[in-house]
Amino acid sequence: MTTIDITRILSQDLKSRSRANDLLLFIKNSNESEVTIDFRNVMFATRSFIDEFYNLFIKDTAELPCKVSITNVPEDIQAMLDSVSKTQTKVKTIPPTSEVVNFTTVDEMLRYLKTVAF
Repeated sequence: MTTIDITRILSQDLKSRSRANDLLLFIKNSNESEVTIDFRNVMFATRSFIDEFYNLFIKDTAELPCKVSITNVPEDIQAMLDSVSKTQTKVKTIPPTSEVVNFTTVDEMLRYLKTVAF
């Protein structure tokens, strides 16, 4: 098993989704069977990085090239991971709240639009 200091591969500040993809590429190229990602020296992470990290390394582990675990996650980043995990589990559906209106001519549509309050 190999431990990867994420700050040595990326930075102490994890700012973009693409950096999470860079980490995945690094792990794929390592040809390891087990990897632990160490967050000990991380100073800052954006929500977008954490969202992508969650999707790549926690949510869908079937796509990973090896077994991946994380360690030494600072409290603020763990809180963000927990928050992201709650937003990833729900299916987003938008219930229909209005009727569909069909028109046969542009004039019909324009007359209708004059009656609608925006």
